[in-house]
Amino acid sequence: MGSFELENRRSSPLRLLTALWNLLTILVLLMTCCVGVVTLVIYLDPYSSLNPFPPPTPFQPPQLPTLTPTPLQILPPTWTPSPTITPRPTLTPTFTPTSSPTASPTATEIPTPTPLPPEMVLYALSPGSPKALASTAFYPDLGCKWSGVAGQVFDADGQPIPPAAVLVIVGGVLNGEAVELLSLTGTAPQYGPAGYEVVLGDVPIASQGSLYIQLFDPQGTPLTDRIYFDTFGACEQNLILIDFVRK
Repeated sequence: MGSFELENRRSSPLRLLTALWNLLTILVLLMTCCVGVVTLVIYLDPYSSLNPFPPPTPFQPPQLPTLTPTPLQILPPTWTPSPTITPRPTLTPTFTPTSSPTASPTATEIPTPTPLPPEMVLYALSPGSPKALASTAFYPDLGCKWSGVAGQVFDADGQPIPPAAVLVIVGGVLNGEAVELLSLTGTAPQYGPAGYEVVLGDVPIASQGSLYIQLFDPQGTPLTDRIYFDTFGACEQNLILIDFVRK
C-alpha cells in the first residue's frame, strides 16, 4: 500500500468533520438572520402575528352620534303683531300719614325674693356700708374707665374670714341688662385679707336700687338677704365699698 493511499484514508474523517462544522455554521447564520428579521418586524409592528406577546389593544373611544341642532320655533310661521296697548295714567293718591303713638318702654321689673328666716341671716352690713368712693386709690392708672363693687367680710370678732369661705353674688339689672356676677372672699387682697371684687363695667353707670348683693356659703346656702344698693355715674363714686360682719 502506497503512502498516498494511506494519507487519503487518514484525511477522510477530517474532511467529513470539517464539512459538518461548515454546515452547522451556515445553519446558525441562517437562524441568526431569521431571528433578526423577526425582531425587526416585531419592532416595526408590535401587533404583528409574529409577536408572541403583543401589547394590549388601545382603547377606542365610542363614536358619539352627531347632534344636529334643531332651531327653536317660538313664533308660529305666520305671526301678526298684536296692537300696542297704551297704559292709562296711574292715579297717585295724596295721603298724609298720621303719627301713631309710641309706646313708652316699660321698666324692667325686679322680683322681690322671700326674706330669709332670721336665724339664717348670719351676716349684716358693717357700719358705713355701702359707701361710694373713687377707685383711683386701688387703680390709679384706670381713672374713670372702671366701675365695680368690692369690700371685705369679717367674723364676729372683727377678723377677716378665711379665703374662699364666703361666695359673694351681685345681681339685678344695670343699664337695662340683667347681671349676675360672683366673687370669693380672699380673691381681691388689695381691699384686705378677706377682700372680694365684682367688676360692673369700664364706665360708671348710675342706678337706683336695681342691683343687690348677697352672701352664700360654699354649698350655696344663703347667708344674707338680698341687699339692694345704688351706683353712680360720677368718676369720684365709681367704686361701691360694701363690708359685712358676722352677727
